[in-house]
Amino acid sequence: MNTTPLRVQMLGGFSIRRKEKTLRISDRSRKLCLLLAFLIWERKRPVPWEELAGLLQMDQSPGALNTLKALVHRARTDLDQLEPGTGRSFLIRRAGCYQWRPDLPLTLDAEEFVRLCQGEGQSERLSQKLEGLALYRGGLLPALSSHPWAAGQACTLRELYLQTLLDVLPPLSAQERWPEMERLTAAALLLEPCREELCRWRMEILDRLDRRPEAAQVYEEFQDQLLAQMGILPSDSLRELYWQVQPAWDVRAISPANLLEHLREPPRPGALMCNYDFFRIVCHSMARMAERSGDSLHVALISLTGPEDSTLPKASLDRAMDNLEGVILSHMRRGDTATRCSASQFLLLLPWASYENGRMICGRISRAFARQFPHSPARLQFSVQPLLSEA
Repeated sequence: MNTTPLRVQMLGGFSIRRKEKTLRISDRSRKLCLLLAFLIWERKRPVPWEELAGLLQMDQSPGALNTLKALVHRARTDLDQLEPGTGRSFLIRRAGCYQWRPDLPLTLDAEEFVRLCQGEGQSERLSQKLEGLALYRGGLLPALSSHPWAAGQACTLRELYLQTLLDVLPPLSAQERWPEMERLTAAALLLEPCREELCRWRMEILDRLDRRPEAAQVYEEFQDQLLAQMGILPSDSLRELYWQVQPAWDVRAISPANLLEHLREPPRPGALMCNYDFFRIVCHSMARMAERSGDSLHVALISLTGPEDSTLPKASLDRAMDNLEGVILSHMRRGDTATRCSASQFLLLLPWASYENGRMICGRISRAFARQFPHSPARLQFSVQPLLSEA
């Protein structure tokens, strides 16, 4: 038997390599991919065919056994691409069980990743963890991400990856290894775009590297991802960091004429639509003015839901939110301000409007939306509340 070691990749893809030949397991046959991955993962024990049938979501009838035999034959045929005859040598069957031959020399990247990340040696620990992080090229078996077994294993490895990354960043920071940290956090945010601690680290690192415009862009992209995937906004502390890394003002003097030209808003009808951070600043300013003048100031929250308060599919929700934004802009006054505060909600600032006037404005927007988009599955709900200064 050829004893050349096999190198198996399951992180970010699925392939088996021997010498110069690489077999890439196609994701077009999920059952074939699942069978090979599971037998390699559990190669230390024989797996009863009934367990494999359950894994592959088959029944346990004689017909299912024949289907499993046919699938094993296909797997062996694919493995023969590495070297003729290796398929039957690798996948063995005995006493109603199937097993990946346990004495085959084999290196599995997921196991190496775990070993390196959980290493206990003190002097080598940081370098081992960095070596382990380099192995994590993506989630475990991405083609099988919807299968319970693969998803469970992938979740465990993903949490180990994130915890290991967060463990190595402080010692790297103490050694001022900023470029290395920048590469690590860039890769991590691609894999986990909604983890705030990763966003914070990346912004602070880019700030250290004097790349403040990039740090601000990281926050803006993170906020968009958070709204799109989870319907929430970043924390106040992360927003404060965002303002700290904003590019500095030009210190050169500016003439009064140029200043007025920069401050002048282009002609546009309807309300001012802005992002949530600017909206909060406008609210703070208007609340102070209302407190001094005694005028009323209200905010309105407009939410989109499906029929009978169901959740809309993402594509339908995004389309409805874009349509609603157009209606809001055309049916609010120029002195009003609006923002998207979640994936399914708008927040409106209504200065000099009473509670009754605020409800009238929301009712007008609801009727206009229903009139312009009569076939939309979205339903509008709104609430109006007074906004008071905390001073």
